[in-house]
Amino acid sequence: MDTIGGFWAGAAALHGRLDLDALALAMGGWRELARCGVDDLLQAGIDLRTARTWLTTPPLQTRGFAITRLCATYPPILRTVPDAPPVLFVEGDATALQRAAIAIVGTRRCSPYGASAAHRIAHAAASAGLAVVSGLARGIDTAAHKGALTAKGPTIAVLGHGLAHTAPPSNGRLRKAIVEGGGLLLTTWPDALPPARWTFPARNRWIAALARRLVVVEAPERSGALITAEQLLELGRDEDLFVLPGPLGEETWRGSAALLAMGVQPLSTVEAFVGELVGGAQRPRETPPDWLSALFGGASVDEAARICGRTAIEVLRTLVRLELEGEVVKLPGGRYAAGGGVP
Repeated sequence: MDTIGGFWAGAAALHGRLDLDALALAMGGWRELARCGVDDLLQAGIDLRTARTWLTTPPLQTRGFAITRLCATYPPILRTVPDAPPVLFVEGDATALQRAAIAIVGTRRCSPYGASAAHRIAHAAASAGLAVVSGLARGIDTAAHKGALTAKGPTIAVLGHGLAHTAPPSNGRLRKAIVEGGGLLLTTWPDALPPARWTFPARNRWIAALARRLVVVEAPERSGALITAEQLLELGRDEDLFVLPGPLGEETWRGSAALLAMGVQPLSTVEAFVGELVGGAQRPRETPPDWLSALFGGASVDEAARICGRTAIEVLRTLVRLELEGEVVKLPGGRYAAGGGVP
């Protein structure tokens, strides 16, 4: 439980309505702005009603803790973003905000291939020491968070509502696992604000801004993932946007295809993508063993078991582990494919 003073509570309420960065700059910095009185704000061009409302805002409690623009723990990458939030409401370990991060976004109604790819990219990134950012939604977001957790790395869930809520409610256990796994929940909204359609586009901006790279995985033509990509492009960071190519003509990949047609970079090799971010080459992916290659080619579990000289139960146990690690994905009809589909 944490409490912020009235100045910061008022600044959080005014975020998006006033250019607070420009105001702080005019005052000589955020520390000086926090000391201003009504007259100072009037001289800076703020109307009397807004100035009085701001400076008489009562303190605000949060179930987590607040990080203001004056805190050393405020994410360095956000300090460079125009109109960055004056206050972040956080639950979990804030040290994850000091790490280099990648963001992974995509549709809630994803395919097994898309979920596997998101899981694998996140697992590789977290294994290399990067934080993984996503939005705690169903589908691709969930797969990304879980991929980071299986690598025992931190993942950051950016919420479109206050900390008192969980959306969707079915991700309550995942939310708890994120915090217990050294990650955190982050929002720009006070605890009591419930999920609303209008809050999520604003949240998407901070998913994009927090990460050094953004990967769009399986996005239909109209989706929050495309809004997140647009937010990154608006920040002038075209070179930091990547998209995973998907099956031709599939409805849930049409937005991804449109990004590729615009010239957005395709993500074709996970190891090289992660390696470039951490400043070193990653270990190449090993060639699948004969039994796994046979399984990918359409062989049954019994046939794969005969190839490797193991029982079918042992093979199934191995496949479950590989699914959790994002190395394979189970398809309809008992078939299997390489996880992520990208060598």
